[in-house]
Amino acid sequence: MSSTKRKSNKQSILFRLLVVIGIIVLLNLLASRLFLRLDLTSDKRFTISEKTKEMLRNLNDGVFVKIYLTGDMPAGFKRLSNSTRDLLDEMKIYGGNNLQYQFEDPLEGKTEKEKNEILKELAQNGLEPTNVTVKGEDEYSQKLIIPGAVVYFQSGVGVPVNLLNNESGMKSQLALNNSEAQLEYKFSSAIKTQLSPTKTRIAFLRGHGERELYYLYDFVKTITSFYEADTILLNQVIDVRRKADVLIIAQPTKSINEQDKYKIDQFIMNGGKVLWLLDALNASLDSLTQKPAMLAINYSLNLDDQLFTYGVRLNAGLLMDLACNQIPLMVQNNNSTTNQPQFHLFPCPYFPVLFPASEHPVTYGIDAVSTLFPSTLDTVATSGIKKTILLHSSKYSKLVFGPYMIDMRELRKEPDVNSFNKKNYPVAVLLEGKFKSLYKNRMPEKLKIVLADSLKTPFIENSSENKMIVVADGDMASNEFSNKGQPFSLGYYKYTGDYFNNKNFLLNCIDYLAGNLNQIETRGKQVKLRLLDVQKVKSEKTKWQSLNLAVPIVLILIFGAIFIIIRTKKYSRL
Repeated sequence: MSSTKRKSNKQSILFRLLVVIGIIVLLNLLASRLFLRLDLTSDKRFTISEKTKEMLRNLNDGVFVKIYLTGDMPAGFKRLSNSTRDLLDEMKIYGGNNLQYQFEDPLEGKTEKEKNEILKELAQNGLEPTNVTVKGEDEYSQKLIIPGAVVYFQSGVGVPVNLLNNESGMKSQLALNNSEAQLEYKFSSAIKTQLSPTKTRIAFLRGHGERELYYLYDFVKTITSFYEADTILLNQVIDVRRKADVLIIAQPTKSINEQDKYKIDQFIMNGGKVLWLLDALNASLDSLTQKPAMLAINYSLNLDDQLFTYGVRLNAGLLMDLACNQIPLMVQNNNSTTNQPQFHLFPCPYFPVLFPASEHPVTYGIDAVSTLFPSTLDTVATSGIKKTILLHSSKYSKLVFGPYMIDMRELRKEPDVNSFNKKNYPVAVLLEGKFKSLYKNRMPEKLKIVLADSLKTPFIENSSENKMIVVADGDMASNEFSNKGQPFSLGYYKYTGDYFNNKNFLLNCIDYLAGNLNQIETRGKQVKLRLLDVQKVKSEKTKWQSLNLAVPIVLILIFGAIFIIIRTKKYSRL
């Protein structure tokens, strides 16, 4: 090869090298100025919402997150820990130096006395340890882990975050999967509590035979994590606005007098939000545990005219639906040699399972919602009010009117399918717009003046833009109880072990009324649970191990052979 040709080859190689270096430098300059991340997962598990991104970009206070979920753990908890790290890495991109985090095992290297003190302090802050089984080389051992974190702010305030959704009755794999899906919701909510220290005030109406808070235990407990919750007696309050931003009227059973209705009406006229959870008939599962049948009669709530004025009517009947939950009933067992009662599960049309009627922020991420003896709603023509149906019955439903005899013994018979010929009865409706006062053009002027003077607030005839949600089922917020009287998580149906979306639906209702749309979006995020087929893994284990071992070696040999052939052909021409 001549010296001229060798020199030309060197120049060509040098030119190519400079071009490659130039391209690398250019790409680095572009990468420093442009930001691009692709999330190719089907459930977008690595994508955080735009509202969360905006909140992180506007952080003025330093945020430091200390995560205690670390160390030697079972695979499910390890995955939750890794997902937490991935999320915080993603959040740090938008929060910059204002967001820092650290994983730490607070029990590592501590004496038993020190461990007990640490656990006690963490429990006081709302972080409960979990005892898990860890597999060693030869044996299993028990270990305490703390599936939680604390979000600290520059002010020194620490907000605890429970990473594990330890719902009563929920299987461990599903609990861990739900926990992973809720990570953004929990961390963004914790940060927001400090950015907006004034919490929205939620008040539960009392004094009209409403559902006892003991039955609403899980609902109230969950609300207090994000809102300031309290109860309110209207006969002790002049202006409801001073006590609440959102009023929850949960299953009243007694008539609401005109003065209380007036206070609720003026609360709405002044911009207050209301979540109505109403029963039309006095049907109760508690009553049916004492005897198999009961006569369901209409409640006299004295709310018909008020709801009608706002744009909806509560029908005085019971919804029955073939898409329903099951209930255990005692059956005869002639083959049994014991005197033990035998129970079988039978479909109960009085317990419909509802589904979202349309795509809406309130129903975002919501699947099935369970009910007990619900009624139905009708929307009425009201000027300036937009009605959105949130939940409705299936296409196999019917409405029976009170008084109506409910006899659980009838459930043992096959239902008459032909009688369930109605569909899509509305059960939950969102009303939005400018509401007209119930008392506009209705009360004598003198009475208006007397009421306004006694309540120390001026009478308002029309509201500005406002919204409320009416649900024709007072039991939707009630949790069930174990045989020992311990409350189950809201939405857990103990007879079948199924979980329904009651809790998230009601939280979405409150968030929508309170204007916290970001919490709806992050709460509705789902991470699909992709479980391996255990039997298939066992039967095909050897095949896939062999493929994983052999395929890379074969590919390398093929690549090497192709490279040798190309090189041989190239240099054989010289």
